[in-house]
Amino acid sequence: MTARPRGTADAGYGVIEVVGARTNNLRDVSVAIPKGRLVAFTGVSGSGKTSLAVDTLHSEAQLRYLEGLSPFVRQYITQRNRPKVDRITGLGATLAVDQRRLNRNPRSTVATLTGIDGHLGLLYSRLPGLREADPAGGPLTTAHFDRNTPEGGCPDCHGVGGRWQAQPDLIVTRPGLPLFEGASPWFAKWRSNEHMFVPALAAKQGVDLGQPWESLPEAFRQAVLYGTGDEVVEASVDVPNKNEKSRMTFSSSQPMRGALAEVERVFGNAKSAEARQRYLAYMRKEPCGTCGGSGYDRAARSVRLGGLAYPELLAADVREVRRWARRVADGLDVRERAVGDPLLQDLGRRVGILDRLGLAHLQLSRSAATLSGGELQRTRLAAQLSTELNGIVFVLDEPGTGLHPADKAHLLDIALELRAAGNTVLLVEHDPELVARADWVVDLGPGAGRLGGEVLVSGPPADAVAHPGSLTGRYLAGEGPRLRRTRRPVGAGTGWVELHGLRAHNVAADLLRFPAGRLTCLTGVSGSGKSSVLGALGAEAEAALAGRPTDRVRAVSGLGEFGWVAVVDQDPLGRTPRSNPATYSKAFDIVRRLFAGTDAARERGRDASWFSFNTAGGGRCETCAGHGRKLVDMHFLPDVWVVCDACDGRRYKPEALAVTYRGLAIDEVLELTVADAAERFAGPPQLADILGALVQVGLGYLQLGQSATELSGGEAQRLKLAAAIRRGAGSGKAGLVVLDEPVSGLHPSDVQQVVDALEVLLDSGNTVVVAEHDIPVAASADWVIDLGPGAGPDGGAVVAQGTPDTVAAAGTPTAGYFRRYAAGLPLLGPARAAAG
Repeated sequence: MTARPRGTADAGYGVIEVVGARTNNLRDVSVAIPKGRLVAFTGVSGSGKTSLAVDTLHSEAQLRYLEGLSPFVRQYITQRNRPKVDRITGLGATLAVDQRRLNRNPRSTVATLTGIDGHLGLLYSRLPGLREADPAGGPLTTAHFDRNTPEGGCPDCHGVGGRWQAQPDLIVTRPGLPLFEGASPWFAKWRSNEHMFVPALAAKQGVDLGQPWESLPEAFRQAVLYGTGDEVVEASVDVPNKNEKSRMTFSSSQPMRGALAEVERVFGNAKSAEARQRYLAYMRKEPCGTCGGSGYDRAARSVRLGGLAYPELLAADVREVRRWARRVADGLDVRERAVGDPLLQDLGRRVGILDRLGLAHLQLSRSAATLSGGELQRTRLAAQLSTELNGIVFVLDEPGTGLHPADKAHLLDIALELRAAGNTVLLVEHDPELVARADWVVDLGPGAGRLGGEVLVSGPPADAVAHPGSLTGRYLAGEGPRLRRTRRPVGAGTGWVELHGLRAHNVAADLLRFPAGRLTCLTGVSGSGKSSVLGALGAEAEAALAGRPTDRVRAVSGLGEFGWVAVVDQDPLGRTPRSNPATYSKAFDIVRRLFAGTDAARERGRDASWFSFNTAGGGRCETCAGHGRKLVDMHFLPDVWVVCDACDGRRYKPEALAVTYRGLAIDEVLELTVADAAERFAGPPQLADILGALVQVGLGYLQLGQSATELSGGEAQRLKLAAAIRRGAGSGKAGLVVLDEPVSGLHPSDVQQVVDALEVLLDSGNTVVVAEHDIPVAASADWVIDLGPGAGPDGGAVVAQGTPDTVAAAGTPTAGYFRRYAAGLPLLGPARAAAG
C-alpha cells in the first residue's frame, strides 16, 4: 500500500505515485510525492536517493517523451534502458541536472553550456543588419558567430585559435646546469629514443656534456633543440629488457629531429588525456596570427555591438556581460526593439542566474574542461533553471555541491521561485539546512548499497526528525557531528610549509604559510582562489621534492622532513569499464594471487596474471577482452555498451570461473561490496588493510568491480584518500596531502567518516590542506586561510588567516558564517521567495 502525502499535498496539485521501484539498490519502493512542492530526497551516500529521483523518475519521464515522437525521429536517438518499476502515475515532463554526467568536452564553454551563445549569435547577426545594409561584407547568420562552423571559424586555425608548440625555455629551464644534470626536465629521464642521439652528437662534435648548457657551443645547442637537418647521427644504447634480467642493444643511424620536434611528435601520438598532459609541460599554445587566438573568422571579429566585437564579449565575465546587455538594450531604437528585447530579456535571465549561483567571475569563453566540478554543475544548473515553463518537474541532483553558504542561499531562493511558478522541485540533497526548508522529505536508507534502498520517511521534515532510525532526522534536529575532538595547537614549535611568490590564476601572494602536521582549511566564496592555491601547493611541493623547477611559485620551503605529496582530487579514476575500486586500490592484485595459490589453479599451472581481465591470453573472456561488455559502433549515433553474450557479463572464460577461493569464483569477488569483502577476507594483512581503508572513508557500499566510469567525483576522491591513508601509514617520512572539497556532496554522517580519516593522516605525522565550503569542517580545522574578498578578479587575496577563532573575528563573508555556527544559528538566512 502506498502512503499518501498529507499536509502539503492539499494544494490541489496532486501526487506522483511510484509503485514497486527496483532500480539499482531500491528494494520494491512505493511512495507518493506531492506535486507543486519542494521535495528533498535525503539519506546517506549510496542509500538510493539518486536511483529514485534521477534513475527512476527522470528516466521514465524521458522515455515517455521519446515514445511520443515518431518512429522516424526515434531512430536517431540513443534509447535508454527502462527503469525497473511496476508503475508511475502523475509524472509529467522533467528537466534534470545529474551530477554524475558532467560534460568536460574542451570545445564546450560557459556560453555553449548555458545556451547564451545562441542568443548572442542572433543578436550579433540581426541587430547590426538593421542599422547598416552590409555590416560585414554580406548577409550574416548565426553560423558566422560559431567558430566550429565553416562560416564562423578562422580558415587558418579552423576555429582552434592556435596550436600547441614546444618551447626552448620549457625544454631547458636551468641553463646554468649540465643538460643531463638538472638543466632540462625533458632530458631528466628517458622519454623517447631521441635522447640516445645527444651523447653521440656530443662525442661527434667533441662537446663535454658535463659543462653547463649555456656554455656549450651554439651549433650543438641548436642541433639538440632543432635537429641536425640532413646530418646523420649514429648511436647505440644498452637498455634493460622488460623482465630486467637481460639487456638489449638499440642502434640507429639517422638525423636528429631535435627536442622541440620530438615533444610535438610524442604529444601528437599520445593516446590518452593523461599522456598528453605530461607533454604539455614543455609546450605553450601559440595564438593564430590571423585571428589573434580567438578562432573566429573576419565577420565575428569585425561586427561590433554595444562597443564590443563578438570574441571580445566572450572574453568578458558574466558580470560584464550583464552590463553590456543593459547598455545594448538602452541603445535600441523602435525598430530594433522588436528583435532585440525578447533576446536580451532571456539573456539577462540566464546571466542573472549564473550570477546568483556564484558564477559571476566566469568568462563566457571559459572551457568546460577548466571548470571545477561545482562550477560545471552549477553552469548546467543555470541552463535548466533559466526556463519560464511551469508545471515542470525539476530534478536537481546535489545542486548545493561546491557552494559557499552565501551562494547556497541564492540556490534556495531560485528553487522556491520555481515552486512558486507552479513547478515541482525534486532536490537530491545532503545539506540539513536546505533539507529543513523543503516542504516534503523522502528519506532513504537506513544504510548504503545493499543496506539502503528503503523509504524511511515520506512526509514533512518534522517526520524525519521524529523517526528514530533516520540519520538525516538526527542532523535536522541539531544533533550534528562532533567532527574533531580537539584541535592541534599552532605555536612557536610548529614547522611551516611555505610558498614564495605564488602566481596562479587570480591569486598573487608573496608568501603563503601552512603549518606542518596540522589540518589547514582554505575558505572563501566560490571563485575566490581556493582551488588555485590548492593546486599550486600540491604541484609545486611535488616538483620541489623531485628536484624539478617550480612553475607557479618562486620557491617552496619547509619540506625538509617530507617524503611525498598526494593530490586527492575529484578527477575520474579511469575512462573504461576495466578500471574499478579493486584495481585502483591494488586489492585485486592480492585477490588474483590468492586464486593462483589454490590447488585448482596450481594443478592447471595458472599464475596470478592468468586471472587478470586486462591480460590477453589468460583466463579472461577474449570476446569482450575482459570488459564484460562490448562496445557497439552505432555509426552516426553514440556508441553503446552491451553485455557480452559469450561470458554473460562475467569477464572470464568458464575454466577461470571454475577456480574458486572460499567458495567464490573470481567474478563473484568483484561483485562483493567493499564491506562484504572486508568481512570475508580478514587476511592476508595487506588486503585487509586496503579494504579497511576503503571502509574507513565511507566506501563500504561500493562493489569491488564497479566501473570507475559509474563513480561520482566524490567517490573517486575518497578512493584516492584511502590510498593516501595507506601511504601515510606505511611511509617512513611525513607526507603532504591536499584535498579539494573532500566532503562536498556527502551526508553529514559521511562527513564525519572523512574527517575521521583526515585525523588518521594527522596521527601519522602528515600535513593535510583542504579547500572546503562546509562551515563545520572549516571551523574544526587547526588553521584557516580565508581568500577573497570576492570571486574572479575581485578575489585571490588572503583576507584573514589564523585559528578558526581568529578568522571568525574578521570582517569577511566566511567569518560571518563562522560566528553564526559558533552561536548555533542557522547558516542560511530566511528564504526570500514567496511560498507556493
